[in-house]
Amino acid sequence: MARLRGQRAAGTFRSRAFRRGAFRRGAFRRGAGLLAVTAVIAGSAAGCGPNTDAYVDLQNAMKSHLSTVDHRPVASVSCTPHVHGTVRGDTARLRCSVVFQDGTSYTAAAQIQNQNSGGRHNMPDLYSWDSPPSK
Repeated sequence: MARLRGQRAAGTFRSRAFRRGAFRRGAFRRGAGLLAVTAVIAGSAAGCGPNTDAYVDLQNAMKSHLSTVDHRPVASVSCTPHVHGTVRGDTARLRCSVVFQDGTSYTAAAQIQNQNSGGRHNMPDLYSWDSPPSK
């Protein structure tokens, strides 16, 4: 079949942007770049919040509190089970083994409470644990 001047062969398609020369002016590249940046921002926003697991935050809070407030330097804290997060208004119960720098240790019952219940949002987790035995 013969083509008239300016007509494309059958089966080929060119978008309006292509026909206007947008590809030559870089509009497509700018649009693609903007789309990629938007995807990265949306992906990072979806991952907002803590970057550590809940049990790691509990271990760090225990170590800091016992070392600074109770004035008992802590060598290590290890909690199980490894709780990655808690559901709104839920409480996770853990067992934590605390080893002090003087070599003594104790096992504490600990809790991670998610305070986001009812109409509250973006509240931090609440940590509690058994006090260590006296020196």
